[in-house]
Amino acid sequence: MTESLEKKMNADFENIAEKYKTAINSKEYRFLCDLIKSSKKIYIVGNGGLHFVGAHMATDMTRLVPGLVVKSFDSFGFITSTANDYGWDNTFVRWLETTSILDDPKTTMIYGMSCSGKSTNVIKALQFAHEKLGFRTFLLSGRKSINKPIYTHELTLNAEYYHTVETIGLMLFYDIVHKLGHACPSINR
Repeated sequence: MTESLEKKMNADFENIAEKYKTAINSKEYRFLCDLIKSSKKIYIVGNGGLHFVGAHMATDMTRLVPGLVVKSFDSFGFITSTANDYGWDNTFVRWLETTSILDDPKTTMIYGMSCSGKSTNVIKALQFAHEKLGFRTFLLSGRKSINKPIYTHELTLNAEYYHTVETIGLMLFYDIVHKLGHACPSINR
C-alpha cells in the first residue's frame, strides 16, 4: 500500500481506535450498557448506513444474548407506505405506534443513531417513545445533538465522517455483547 493511501485511509477514519477507546471509557457508554442490561426489548432507529448497523446488531444481539429481543425497522413496504401517508419524519414514530404498544416501559428502550445528531425522524421517535410510551431512550451521534430531548442520554463520537460513526457504532454493539457476559462465535467453531 502506498504511503499516501495509508495516510488517506487513516485520515478518513479519524483515529478510530482513539475515538472508540474514548467512547467505551465514557460515563455515557457505561450508562448505555446499564440501560441495555436492564432491557428485555430494544428498538433501534437510524438512517442510511446506521440503519444497516442497527439491523445487523438487532440480529446478532437477539441471537447472542438470551432474553433480549432487539428490533430494527426492516419492512420496506411499511417504510414506503408510511413515508407516503405520514411523511418521512414520522416513519419511526408510526413504526413504534404499531409495534411497541404492548411493551413494558420498564424493560423497553429506544436506541437512536444519527451521524449529524439532527435526524428529525430519529429525534421524533425518541420523543414519542419517552413521552407517549414511557420508554427509556438513548442516542448515539457523530456530532452533539442540539435537537434531542433533554431526557435522552447521548454518546457523541465527535466524528467528521459517516463511516467513522457507523464503524464505531458496530464495534460498540459487540463490546456490549461481551459486557453482558456473552461472546461472539468464532468463524471456525
